[in-house]
Amino acid sequence: MTVAHSAERRALDLGLVIPDYANPPYGGRYGASLKAFHRTGDFVELSGITPETRDGVQINPGTVGTEVSLAQAREAARQAAINSLGLIRLAVGSLDAVAGLSRALCFVLCGPEFDRLNEVSNGATDLFLDVFGPEVGAVGRASIGATSLTRRNSFELWLSFEARPLP
Repeated sequence: MTVAHSAERRALDLGLVIPDYANPPYGGRYGASLKAFHRTGDFVELSGITPETRDGVQINPGTVGTEVSLAQAREAARQAAINSLGLIRLAVGSLDAVAGLSRALCFVLCGPEFDRLNEVSNGATDLFLDVFGPEVGAVGRASIGATSLTRRNSFELWLSFEARPLP
């Protein structure tokens, strides 16, 4: 892969601040039984990730459509995607080790009347296209409305991807 097409280079060019989930380890605030990812061969499933900073500051928490606008929810989804880039680095060492995104399961905290879930989730998956490009960054996606998410986060992402083979 050339530097011009590097996902790491694109993330840098976009000015993304990608969190480091190695220290402190992922999951500490939510319980010791959590693991950040699971790898089987070249398939990697990340644990759920929310739009929070490493020190627990939430980005636009609350119910989308009442307390949180569509634009704020998209921003939260984008931040969850940025956070998932940190989990990818933890799992495989580099964004450049991603061969292809597989599945993005997106949860949106909302009431039953809110039906623009796909527009919220675009905040996450559009970022993946920007970082990885269309060949690697296009992803199968489902968006699910939830009546409750941990700490009233407005969005949560569960991402799976194919990694480049281990040497």
